[in-house]
Amino acid sequence: MSDIQNNELDAWLRHEFEGPVADDGFAARVMRALPPRPKRRAWPLPVAAIAGGLLAWLALAPSPLMDLATSEWLAADFGASSGVLLALLFGMTLLGCAWALEEGP
Repeated sequence: MSDIQNNELDAWLRHEFEGPVADDGFAARVMRALPPRPKRRAWPLPVAAIAGGLLAWLALAPSPLMDLATSEWLAADFGASSGVLLALLFGMTLLGCAWALEEGP
């Protein structure tokens, strides 16, 4: 349907059927019958952040970028390779956190 037809249909429905449909307490009964929501656990997010950081470090350990960044850190001379490495580690940590939030209850 086009937007014009949708707008006309919406206007007609609003004109013909004013107000909510009476459900005689059906929605309230259904909500009372539902089980309570499970409580969110606090541990998945920090664990995922640590796991993401460790996996990123393990993935980058054999690369020359890691060697260069390590030598920069030890010399206290932070350069582009340090920035790239920190950005990659931070990105993997954020992905781990997003995964933990998505998979949580």
